[in-house]
Amino acid sequence: MSFSYYRCDWIHPENEEPVIVYYEVDIAGDVPRLIDVFADGRRQCMSVVDFTAEGRDMLEITSLVEGSFYDGITGLVDGIFFEEGQDRISMTRIAADRFEVEWQAHRLPAPDKLH
Repeated sequence: MSFSYYRCDWIHPENEEPVIVYYEVDIAGDVPRLIDVFADGRRQCMSVVDFTAEGRDMLEITSLVEGSFYDGITGLVDGIFFEEGQDRISMTRIAADRFEVEWQAHRLPAPDKLH
C-alpha cells in the first residue's frame, strides 16, 4: 500500500493540545498512524493496530481521523500558515523516512510476554 506523510504545525493558546502532529496517510485518506508532539516535549504515538490489539469492543477502526484526511486539509498550502482566530496551522508533506525516525524514536516498545 502506498502512503504519504505530513507534518502539521499548530500554534494555539491551549496547553493540552499537540503543537505538532505527524500523519501517515493512505491513498483513501485514512490515517493508520500518527504522532502528537506537545509543547512540553511529550509525544504520543498512535496506531489503528493499537486499538485492534487491545481487543476493544468497537467497530473495526481503519483511521485515526474522522472522514478523509485529504478532505480535511483542502485549502492548506504546503508550508504556509493558515490563521483562524488565535490558531495558526501549517501542513507540510514530509518524506517517509522522516516519519519513521520520529515513530521509532518515540514509540513505546511492546510489552514483553509473560513466561
